[in-house]
Amino acid sequence: MPFQHFLQSEDGAVVVDWVVLTAAAVGLGLAAMAVVSGGIEDLSGEIQMELVSIDPGALFDWGANTAPAFGAWGDLEIFSPRQSAEQAESYVAAILASNGGDYQAAYDQLYQQALDMTYADGESIDDLGAFEALAAENGVTLETGDNMTYGELHTIYDANGSL
Repeated sequence: MPFQHFLQSEDGAVVVDWVVLTAAAVGLGLAAMAVVSGGIEDLSGEIQMELVSIDPGALFDWGANTAPAFGAWGDLEIFSPRQSAEQAESYVAAILASNGGDYQAAYDQLYQQALDMTYADGESIDDLGAFEALAAENGVTLETGDNMTYGELHTIYDANGSL
């Protein structure tokens, strides 16, 4: 009777099913890896070539001991090591859009961010400079009252590292 019970038992069938399914999943993973590995190697090679071609010394004005020279408005350099002039200009355009195209409301928001140093490393001051340049480019006159200009904020921050 034990041999006949062994022949009729289905307990091992579940284990066999899981072994087959697991082998199929592993095989599918290996096949996917084989398909994408060439593209990933090409991309990593391109990234490596781009990084090797960058001269880190060219990003900084070492003689003046100032911030990275990513760009500027007028003759003042950008402070932030995290954003370029184009990124600051894109950011202020988004702020302007979020204020419904109201230049004064956008200016007030950006000026307050600069005073509060909302973003580190002078980035808030850079944003204000980008906005002042955008307003001037579009012939918009802002009511600034007694507020300091981008140039004045830039000079203070450059001298003290804070406002």
